[in-house]
Amino acid sequence: GEEILGCRMEAMEEKERPSKRQKNQHCRYPGDDASPPGNTRGTEESRWNVVQKHPLGVTTVGMALARRDRKQCRSLGALSCLNDSQLVEFLYFLQPKDLLCLSAVSKALCAFAFHDDIWRVLVLQEFGGRFQWHESWRGTYRRTVRGSGKDRQTQLTIDTQLASDLLFHSWMCKTAVLRPEWSADDTIAHVNAAELSVDDFVSKYERPNKPVIIHGGMKSWPAFQLWDLPYLEEKYGNKFFTVGGYQIELKRYLKYMVESEDDQTLYLFDKHFAKTEPRLGKDYTIPKYFSSDRDLFSSLGDRRPDYRWLIMGPKRSGSTFHKDPNGTSAWNACVRGLKKWILLPPGNVPIGVVASSDGVDVTAPVSLVEWFINYYHQLKESEEYEPIECLQRPGDIVFVPSGWWHCVLNLKDSIAITQNYVSTSNLQRTLNSTTTPELVSGVPHDRRAGFRNEFISALKQKRPEVYSKWIGRPTTTTESIENGLCKNSQEVTDLSAAINDSCAGGFKFGFSSNS
Repeated sequence: GEEILGCRMEAMEEKERPSKRQKNQHCRYPGDDASPPGNTRGTEESRWNVVQKHPLGVTTVGMALARRDRKQCRSLGALSCLNDSQLVEFLYFLQPKDLLCLSAVSKALCAFAFHDDIWRVLVLQEFGGRFQWHESWRGTYRRTVRGSGKDRQTQLTIDTQLASDLLFHSWMCKTAVLRPEWSADDTIAHVNAAELSVDDFVSKYERPNKPVIIHGGMKSWPAFQLWDLPYLEEKYGNKFFTVGGYQIELKRYLKYMVESEDDQTLYLFDKHFAKTEPRLGKDYTIPKYFSSDRDLFSSLGDRRPDYRWLIMGPKRSGSTFHKDPNGTSAWNACVRGLKKWILLPPGNVPIGVVASSDGVDVTAPVSLVEWFINYYHQLKESEEYEPIECLQRPGDIVFVPSGWWHCVLNLKDSIAITQNYVSTSNLQRTLNSTTTPELVSGVPHDRRAGFRNEFISALKQKRPEVYSKWIGRPTTTTESIENGLCKNSQEVTDLSAAINDSCAGGFKFGFSSNS
């Protein structure tokens, strides 16, 4: 059946295959006219989102209406009672053979059945990380099933004449030009590592809880000299790393990373890299500003929450808006690539992101590019937000203060290392955050309810000087506020009550909800 369908689809493709000139055509979104609509901000060409023409001829409903000479195709038969979202949701339940059969029924069903998001789910469900990337997720499924060799069926390019906002939006996020204005602003503080002492870092940035880029703090790292994609593939190509929750051979991931166009990109985010591959852990050193003697979580030894990650991803990948867990601060060192950062202070929930009052649930666009397309200009125009933005280049270390919302978009294929830590500057935020078990992250579930008590006990035993200064003795309101432990007198009262209960062996949700 698959062989017959393959031949039928090849015949259809050959009949309607576009010329080389047509393949390179681009279309404009949201309209197909020559000039921006009247309600578009500004008139600069950079504000336009130039998108590659969809290989199956899919457009938006607005584009189809603007071109009255274009016939709209909705040959869905009995399935026409479903809207696009419902139809795609239904197709997720089908098996690959069923999708292939459905794709041969009509052009419209072909466009829906070949929707790459569906095939991504099929590949990852069936093969996990053991897939062989080839052109698209549908091509990857075919290549993984059949093995290497020449594929009879290449990327299908026919004109289905289908108008679907859902299908086109996904394609747009995969192929849209990363607009120049997204990387134009740089409002973060910059400082050279050679001119910044630890005391100055604490007083100027860590204690006031302000972001900063530190230049030149990783020049001596072997990672900075050695790590690029060819080197990592040669040394670690057969090793497995955590990518999107799956264990994937690095050589397979690098092929995907270099060749794919994906709006929900798989991101290498491995917390075990220094244990599974000790050489990688030895290729970098923790900057002096974040050393182990300043990191209070180090008092927990091997029982500390997850705290360090190797990060690797292609252009257009990155991290959607989030706050670092457990009230921690973080540092991020860029080894290769170029990263766009947006940071917002605590309590300033980003536009387009919905967070529950307790911070447990956060809803945001799945695609980072989608957020930039839909919300970046609103963030810039709104008087409610004062974002801090920057570009991070190789050799730069970004300090992310506790409680700050941030997102990161890779403008080039990128490699980085990041670590989370707790110091006396953000100790109260960590104790505050870990009072709620649902907010505790990076430790087994059975330890989350008692984690705060465990942490305080470890400080008392391993870091008595910190415990006696910050926890073991009464602290005046002035001292607490000046040292960043609390923001106001009410927090001092809450902190003292909570710590007293912890030292007595109890557990109390005793912190102010405003911190």
